[in-house]
Amino acid sequence: MQTATTSRQFIRIGDRTVHYRYAGQGPVLMLLHQSPQNSRMWLQMIERFADRYTVIAPDTPGFGYSDALADAAPGIDRFAEATLELADALGIERFALFGMHTGGLIGMHLAWIAPERLHCLIIDGYALFNDAERARYTDRYLPPFVPSWDGGHLRWLWSRMREQLYFFPWCDPSAECAIALQPYDAQGTHGAAMDILDVGDNYRSGYGAAFRYTERQRVGELRCPSWLIYRHDDVLLSHRQRLPALPDNVISVEEPDGVEGLHRRMDAILQQTTSAPALPVALAAREVPGWSRRIVDTPVGEVAVWLQRGGDDAVLHIHAPGQAPLPLAALPVDACTRIAIELPGHAGSAEITTPLSAQTMQAALRAVIDALAAGQAIAVHAHEAAVAYVPALAQWLGSRLKEVVLHQPWLLQSDECKTLLARLPDPAIHAAGGHMAEAWQWERERHLLWPWLQPSAAARRLVAAPDTAQVHANLVELLRIGAQLPELFKGVALADCDQQLLALQVPVTLHAQPQDDYQGRTAALAAQLATR
Repeated sequence: MQTATTSRQFIRIGDRTVHYRYAGQGPVLMLLHQSPQNSRMWLQMIERFADRYTVIAPDTPGFGYSDALADAAPGIDRFAEATLELADALGIERFALFGMHTGGLIGMHLAWIAPERLHCLIIDGYALFNDAERARYTDRYLPPFVPSWDGGHLRWLWSRMREQLYFFPWCDPSAECAIALQPYDAQGTHGAAMDILDVGDNYRSGYGAAFRYTERQRVGELRCPSWLIYRHDDVLLSHRQRLPALPDNVISVEEPDGVEGLHRRMDAILQQTTSAPALPVALAAREVPGWSRRIVDTPVGEVAVWLQRGGDDAVLHIHAPGQAPLPLAALPVDACTRIAIELPGHAGSAEITTPLSAQTMQAALRAVIDALAAGQAIAVHAHEAAVAYVPALAQWLGSRLKEVVLHQPWLLQSDECKTLLARLPDPAIHAAGGHMAEAWQWERERHLLWPWLQPSAAARRLVAAPDTAQVHANLVELLRIGAQLPELFKGVALADCDQQLLALQVPVTLHAQPQDDYQGRTAALAAQLATR
């Protein structure tokens, strides 16, 4: 989870949005993660170095919350260029660069093409795969990750993430590939699986770029101060013997004391190479034309939103709790300021640690409105269970609220709320990954059976099976929410919400197709609203 001293932000670079973490002040130290992880892996390291350096840890393109590169199969050169583009966008002239595994290859190529930009380069585990290894890893190490209708891809993922700590490469279970690393506990396996669930099939891009890279020998041509550190507990330790002849400015060492020893070496290297004064770096949010993603600091934590700045009126879009945020393509285009929030616990707001109660949601919604639409008249669009947030938000907005639009609103009765809460999937992490399968089944079947009814023929919805990609996207959100799932749904399983909507003093519009309108309740409420 996010540390107290670390902040997050997004920046748009061309057509891409890049997510990064940052903390501290002083000379810039940039951290590049390994595949298929993201900048979250550096939280403790950011905090450790932030008292002396401006530490910036981006999610490399296609990982974490950063958009992928447009290239179908980007190479290490494109990842290196993208890192320089980020430095340019942030106004960073020179910086120290640290990278691990894939991040180390990216850092080496960047140092080769732009040595004048770096104070120094530090690599934790520089990979030098031979031709046979590259071919074997590319073919077997990186199978496509495609969601299957029955959720079978989740079982594969769980097993694959455990296997990587028993064999390297994980896809070769021979004795010669056996490794002795501490196995994951259930929480560790879940976290490793979530790194891939965050990005889906794109997990192959970083790995693939590393395996295809054929310019590794250029490490012997580097012109900036560089250190290649090989920890004794790293699976790449044997690669040190494959290094070419190195110039005096490139130093290769073994580190027997693990991560702590690595950090001590970094202390000495950075003190030696980054002593020059550094100008402050502008890392806060910036508004740009069109849609832009940004982080808003709220009393309940950092909330991610999409913003399109427009005229005097604003529209707030609230996606359904427990589901993926709305795609921008689904939102209308007009002259209004439009804000699409990612609710606490979801997507880019997933790192909030505050309980996901109705009070947390209201605090986040109010803070986002205050930050991005202060004083503006507002229309509120809410989807499905998010209807439960509308009455309290309307009361807070008062005369600023101009319209409410509800999409497939959940209009439940007391007994249905109890059944819904009782039938939620158990979020407790299972040692064999069973919680993922249970969440998948619940998410898929809530489209086939009304989720607030006991399973029966009468509860069956006579509709087509849901789109597997959408089930998967929502499943990822359910797994992000995890143990907070009961608290989240307790805040939206409210009986007689229709009566509160009838009491609103603003126009209320409802949208629901007949197959999505349980017992015709939405149509009945629309008729009542029309006669107010």
